[in-house]
Amino acid sequence: MRMQTRFDSTRLALALGVCLIGAFVGMAGCQNTAEGVKQDAEKDERVIRNVADKAVEDTKIAVDKAAVKTKGASSEAGDALSLTPKVKTAILAQPKLRDSRNRINVNTKDHVVHLEGHVISGGEKRLAGDVASKTVKEAGAGAKVMNQLTVGGH
Repeated sequence: MRMQTRFDSTRLALALGVCLIGAFVGMAGCQNTAEGVKQDAEKDERVIRNVADKAVEDTKIAVDKAAVKTKGASSEAGDALSLTPKVKTAILAQPKLRDSRNRINVNTKDHVVHLEGHVISGGEKRLAGDVASKTVKEAGAGAKVMNQLTVGGH
């Protein structure tokens, strides 16, 4: 508000100067000039308040959007932190998949559980995919399972 006061004082001084010049050259209406300055100042104050209100509203909208993005990011992080170990544990609990020649990596990203690596047979690949899908479903997660395991060739 200090800046606004200085601005009003400057306008008032200018108006008084105009008034004095007007009186010097015989012009009338000094009171109208001071009143006009007051009205202009009130109008400027309304404009400033409108701009400030708009800025506050825009800030609220930006904060709301950021909150939605943060919630989505934390949900994704939660999926990765909870789903990945659940699926990995469920796969390791299967005796047929515990063969030391199998290498099954589990990663969760963008609501997709990725099974990567290699297994000995096609049956083990299907079993790993089925176990992962069942675990995701039981966890209540809306994630999909992408079985990218390769068979043999290790």
